[in-house]
Amino acid sequence: MLNSKNNTENDDIDLQKIFSIFWRRKFLIAVIFILFVLAGGYYAIRMTTPIYRATSVTMVSGQAENIIDIPSVLAQLGTDDVALQSEIEVIRSRILIGNVVDNLDLMADPEFNAALRESTTFARFVAYIKSLFPTPSDSDVPGPDRTRDRVVSALLDKFTATVVPDTTTFRITVSSEDPEKAALIADSIAEQYVQRQIDVKRGATVDAIDWLSERVAELKVSLEKSENTVKQFKTDTPLTTPEVLSGLERQLKSIRDRITETRQRVEASDALFANLEQASSFEDKAVLLGDPTLIDLSATAPRNRRDAARFEARLETLLVDRRRDAAELKSQLASLETAEAALERKIQTESAAYLELEQLTREAEANRTLYEYFLARLKETSAQQGIQQADSVILSYAVVPENASEPSKKRIVLLAGLVGLVFGGLLSLLLEMRNRTFKTSQELEELAGLPVVGMLPLVPAKHRSDLFHYLQTHSTSPFAEAIRNLRTSVVLANLDKPPQVIMLSSSIPGEGKTTSSIALALNFVSMGKKVLLVEGDLRRLTFHQYFGNSRTDAGLISVLSGKQTLDETVFHSEDLELDVLFGERSPKNAADVLSSRKMDELLREARSKYDFIIVDAPPVLIVPDARVLSQFVDAILFVVKWDSTHHHQVEEAVRSFEEGKIEGLVLNQIDPNGFKRYGYNYGYGYGYAAHYGDKYYDTDDD
Repeated sequence: MLNSKNNTENDDIDLQKIFSIFWRRKFLIAVIFILFVLAGGYYAIRMTTPIYRATSVTMVSGQAENIIDIPSVLAQLGTDDVALQSEIEVIRSRILIGNVVDNLDLMADPEFNAALRESTTFARFVAYIKSLFPTPSDSDVPGPDRTRDRVVSALLDKFTATVVPDTTTFRITVSSEDPEKAALIADSIAEQYVQRQIDVKRGATVDAIDWLSERVAELKVSLEKSENTVKQFKTDTPLTTPEVLSGLERQLKSIRDRITETRQRVEASDALFANLEQASSFEDKAVLLGDPTLIDLSATAPRNRRDAARFEARLETLLVDRRRDAAELKSQLASLETAEAALERKIQTESAAYLELEQLTREAEANRTLYEYFLARLKETSAQQGIQQADSVILSYAVVPENASEPSKKRIVLLAGLVGLVFGGLLSLLLEMRNRTFKTSQELEELAGLPVVGMLPLVPAKHRSDLFHYLQTHSTSPFAEAIRNLRTSVVLANLDKPPQVIMLSSSIPGEGKTTSSIALALNFVSMGKKVLLVEGDLRRLTFHQYFGNSRTDAGLISVLSGKQTLDETVFHSEDLELDVLFGERSPKNAADVLSSRKMDELLREARSKYDFIIVDAPPVLIVPDARVLSQFVDAILFVVKWDSTHHHQVEEAVRSFEEGKIEGLVLNQIDPNGFKRYGYNYGYGYGYAAHYGDKYYDTDDD
């Protein structure tokens, strides 16, 4: 039953709705705005101290004057963004600012040394609170170093150093309560910055001279030591020239070639003897030895013993010669290998000595080169003492300001007013969020998902008994017209079968459903309809407050119990032409009584005798009576009190009824004056036609 589009719509920001909230709370926002403006003005005029700003300007020089053509110890400052930002940090360094504090004796100035200021009432109160909870840190009195650090921090907070865009210029701006002091401090910071560059260069030069002196002395000792080492090595070691080493290497190569050749011949001889051992025929042996005689004998030796004996004798002779030659080759190979090893050792020894001499000589030359370079650099650096120049210059000294820069009273007042508007707006939104009631029909329709068929203003009657007099004397009043609109909406809701039994209920008591029921019934009577008004709230019985002594002794319970008939029980008002069936107390539970078959029969009987039956039911969230009665009626009008009933109450109450049973919602007891704050004027029309209704309604409430 509830509108499924609520979640989607709630995700959007309704600017018109927010503006309407601000407009309704405009007086609250205006009061808060005025209070903040007054507080801001009082603070700007009475509580703030005027602050003066003075600015000095320095510039990093792109070129330095060279008195002597010797490179300095420190390079000139760069002019790129990184270098300039680094210089900003130098200007704001605690060492440099500490020198300014010492030179100007700012530790004795109450503006920077908070310990010298007169204690305010608030400060004394804070000190008293701290004294109640003493801590070790509170009892310690800060020493001179700690005080100086605090003064340095205070001065750092009171000045800024910035780079002028697209230049190598710095602006040093100091804020102070005294204009002359501001200019003095700005100039002092600039002078300390320039002097620091000179001091750094001088210190670097002195340190470089000291370091170079020590280094030159060390290099001189190293040079002498390396030269003595070379001389001693030449004395103790027989030297070999590169030409001799080259000849030895050629000789070694010749021996290695002969070893290779001899080794190949030994291997060939060994292979021959191995093949001879493998050979089994005369012919194979003769071929291996290559002797012509053996070859001739190998043809007849297998068949002729004499030739075989001659073959063996010849073979043995040849083998003896070959073995002797092989032994000589092996002996020769061993001699060559021994000579090779001896020559290698000699070359290695000669080469090592030569390399060691070369290394000692190079070390001596390197030490000499370093010694000569550092000695020359020492003399150059010593010549630079006293001629250092700063990389920056002071372009302009600070001018004593005539007018205070802070506080900007207009800005403070405007800012206070802006904060007041924001605070008032936030407070209005908070109050609106906490007020989860219904102010317009659109809100009610969006939440419940049902149409609002009527919007009823407050009845300007002090007592309930005055309702009939008001309706009779103000037939064209906004309330009377609203009842007619409600009646029309109910009748036109279903032209083919308009509802005959109409029940009015609400979420909780006090929402005006009884007044609405009576007024709707009287409106149907004014159309010439026969109407029965039933008091369905058997627990409160309020009809007698409207009809006075007209109430009969018997009522609804008497009809349901069968003690009396409907015609006997109904009270007919001659003045109003209205039939009323009053409620009655019952010892039984009212819900059980109203849910009985007798109640259905009673309404069926009433349908046959009346054009419309209006049932005033009790609140649905209090008792279940309304839900019980809803099964016997044709339509339900759900009454919601304007700017009173909570959203959750309506949600829960609407869900209690069967879907489709509620014909529509009635926003009741609308305060015309309060309704104006939501963009409407109910007393003279409502909605977007609000200001056109003054010619149609009778607005005399007397």
